Amino acid sequence: MEERPKQQIYGYELEPVDISDMLSFVESRQEVHGNKPKVTLSMYGDDGKWHVDAAVRYKGREGKDEFQPFLLKSYKQLWRAEKYAKEIAEEYGFSNEGLNPSLTNTEMFLQYQKRKHVKDTFTKDMQNEIEQHGTELMKVVETQAVGEENDQSFLTKKEVEHLISEQFNRIEIGIEQMLNSVDQQSKKKTFADYRDEMKNLLKECRQHFKDSIIERTLTSKQKMDDKVIGLRNGVRDSISEVKDSAKSKLMQSILYMNERLKDFTTVIDQKLYEHEPVQLDRKQNKAMAAQAHER
Repeated sequence: MEERPKQQIYGYELEPVDISDMLSFVESRQEVHGNKPKVTLSMYGDDGKWHVDAAVRYKGREGKDEFQPFLLKSYKQLWRAEKYAKEIAEEYGFSNEGLNPSLTNTEMFLQYQKRKHVKDTFTKDMQNEIEQHGTELMKVVETQAVGEENDQSFLTKKEVEHLISEQFNRIEIGIEQMLNSVDQQSKKKTFADYRDEMKNLLKECRQHFKDSIIERTLTSKQKMDDKVIGLRNGVRDSISEVKDSAKSKLMQSILYMNERLKDFTTVIDQKLYEHEPVQLDRKQNKAMAAQAHER
C-alpha cells in the first residue's frame, strides 16, 4: 500500500459520519469485491479534542489494497472517547488500537500519560490493599476457626465460604456507596480521598468478618452442646478442610475484586472529569445551532 500522509489515513478535517454510514460502506465493499473489509479503530488528540477514527481496509480490484478513513466522533473528554471506541469495538467486532501517540498533540499526550499513571498507580495500590486484606482474613480463619479435640470444626466449609462471600459483597456495596455519595458542599474528591475511604472500608469489613466467625463458631458449638451426642458423632468437616476451603475461596474473591477495582478506577477518573464540557461532533453542533436559531 502506498505511503499516505496522516491527514489521509486518519480523520483530519473530515466531517464526522454516523456509524451506520460507515457500516453501509463496509457492506457495499464486501458485496462488490467479495471480501469482508477489516475495520480498525484508533484515537488521537488534536486541538483540544479526542477523535475516534475508523480505518476500513479491503481488497479492491485485482486484489489491490484499498483504504478508507472515517471520523466517527470527537470529544472534549478523553474517557468519553475511550468509552465510545470500546463499546462499538465490542458491538461490531472491530479492532481497537487505542490512542495513537504519533498523531497526538504533545501536550495532550503528556496529559494522557499523567492521567494513565495516576489511574494505574491507584489501581495497583488498591489491588495490593485487597491482597493484604485477604491475607488478614486468612489469619482470622487460622486463629478463630476452631473445633473439638478430634479436629472436627465447629464451622463447615460452606459456612466459612459463605462468610467470605458476604465479606466481599460488603466491600462491593461499600465501593458503590463511595461512588454514589456526592457531597455538593465538599471539595471535589481526589484519588487520595478515595484511597483513604477504601482503606477505612476494608478495616471495617475485616472487623465484621472476625466478629462473624466468632459468633458463628459460638452458635454452632452451643447447638452441638444442646444436642450433645447426635451432632458430635455426626460427620463434619475437619479444621484443615475448612481452612483449605477458605484459602481457595479467598483467592477466587481477590481475583474477582482485582478486576472490579479496574472498573472502580475508571469510574473515579470519569467523575473527576465529568464536568468538563463535552465537544460534540460537528454535525451535532450544527443541528443544535440550527435548533437554537429557530427558537
